[in-house]
Amino acid sequence: MKKTAGPNASDHEIYDSSIVIDGCAPVLMQDLLEWKRFYKSGVTAIVATVTTSDDMPGTIASLSQFHRLIESNPEELLLIESVDDIREAKRSKRLGLALQFQNGRPLGRDVGMVEVYRRLGVKTIQLCYNYRNNIGDGCLEPANSGLSVFGRAAIRAMNERNVLVDLSHTGERTTLEAMEISTRVDVFTHANARAVRDHPRNLTDEQIRTVAEKGGVVGLCGFPDFISTKPNPTMSDVMAHLEHMVGLVGIDHVAFGTDFFHGSDWAKYVEIGNWSRDDYPPPPWNYPLDGTNAIEFVPALRERGFTPHRHRQSPRRKLPARLHRRLVGDSARRPSFRTQPGRLYL
Repeated sequence: MKKTAGPNASDHEIYDSSIVIDGCAPVLMQDLLEWKRFYKSGVTAIVATVTTSDDMPGTIASLSQFHRLIESNPEELLLIESVDDIREAKRSKRLGLALQFQNGRPLGRDVGMVEVYRRLGVKTIQLCYNYRNNIGDGCLEPANSGLSVFGRAAIRAMNERNVLVDLSHTGERTTLEAMEISTRVDVFTHANARAVRDHPRNLTDEQIRTVAEKGGVVGLCGFPDFISTKPNPTMSDVMAHLEHMVGLVGIDHVAFGTDFFHGSDWAKYVEIGNWSRDDYPPPPWNYPLDGTNAIEFVPALRERGFTPHRHRQSPRRKLPARLHRRLVGDSARRPSFRTQPGRLYL
């Protein structure tokens, strides 16, 4: 294990000594071989989206593909099922895959499926994907209705089985009601600040403060239209969202989920009703941060006064113990990261 990078360390030394996790990586749905991009970049682990809209049979088929992928590449890939698996991925220089749903649709109307999917390695379930489902309203629903009766039961089941409740893509009222009844830490794996970019996929200050009060985090999203109205947003535009959130709730509650996705499937997603043309403009999309260029995030942080020394002295060091236990379902103990290398969260 490498030593912690000091305050005068180079960008590469900081990156190489850090555990780097992308909190949302849907691109593997398009092509499973995209894992190679992340692997070559030195990212420690990704939260890999299994589905955004499949029903039960389609979801099971996708899970089978992910498990076969990992089993076929044991020297490069590792299924993340515990905090120790994240450490092992870093130690062995493998890419960790933590499996996630970006929709509650695979549950159908059976809360028992939470346990089934947990046993199949799924440790994070997002409640909605833009539009209404059996759980509640997505963020693009104009009615902004809250949780359904089934949605409340689903959250209870997720809490009981230590499956992380992801609130991204979910309507404001639904997220606030979910955080009110959830007894565990909740997260927005990939979302930005509406105060910086007024977009329905982004979060109000109330949502950001509420998830932070519960000990959760917001993972900043790299999708260009959620960052800025500019056609080509820059890293500086990403940092504007980070600085706004840090000003609201502190760095302990800000992470990254780059949400990188190729534009080749845009027409399909519009056609099947997952996206609207107004809220998801057609490609080309120019991601300033796509999960594989994380090294560029280091100088951007330094320019704004976020030094390695400051990171180690800040409460952010508590983030792995809090979020990783929830992410991977390791509730048996709270690991100490005080003597481990610095962490760079993407």
